[in-house]
Amino acid sequence: MDQESDKIAGPTTEDGVITTSANNIELLRWHLDRYDRLRSSTANRASVILSAAAILSAANAVILSQVLTGPIHDRQWLFATFGVALLASTALVVLSLIRSASVLVTSRDSRALFGVGDEVPPGLIFNGTDTVQRLRSFAEFANTVESQQEADIYRAAQVELWIGIKQHRYRYVRLRSAGRLLRWAAVTVLLVLGSVVVALISLM
Repeated sequence: MDQESDKIAGPTTEDGVITTSANNIELLRWHLDRYDRLRSSTANRASVILSAAAILSAANAVILSQVLTGPIHDRQWLFATFGVALLASTALVVLSLIRSASVLVTSRDSRALFGVGDEVPPGLIFNGTDTVQRLRSFAEFANTVESQQEADIYRAAQVELWIGIKQHRYRYVRLRSAGRLLRWAAVTVLLVLGSVVVALISLM
């Protein structure tokens, strides 16, 4: 039990006293791990939405083929009505796809996306973009790793956590939007499909 408590509490000094800085770094690491898991979970759910949107796209294609080749095509007002409905359904699916894609990967790096520029210090080693942009050679990278003080590590971890929180919120908002669009797309597809079936039966 004591060993397990030490693992949770974090590193200790030789006399067994837990240092505040060690606790802070351990807490930051816990938050970083948590938001990494949250971002991974959000991306997985976005993948599910993309798969569902592909199914709805296939359903729209089937409905469109029936509208173009069946007796509905000969009724101008009916053809126009279903054409508009299919266009709306397709637009909802495409918007859902766009939103889901922005959850999987952002179009710009975090600093440009959130408009912070250089007002947030670089999170060297912790943040991949900052590291690649500011450390051009392996020698610079190795020197930075060896020379980082505890305060530098703590600040870099803070920067990475802040960016991670912003990224997760950005992606989660778009995931919710994609989910809402997909629900409306599913309802629209169902209504159009039902209407096409009824129309085909009545025209036979």
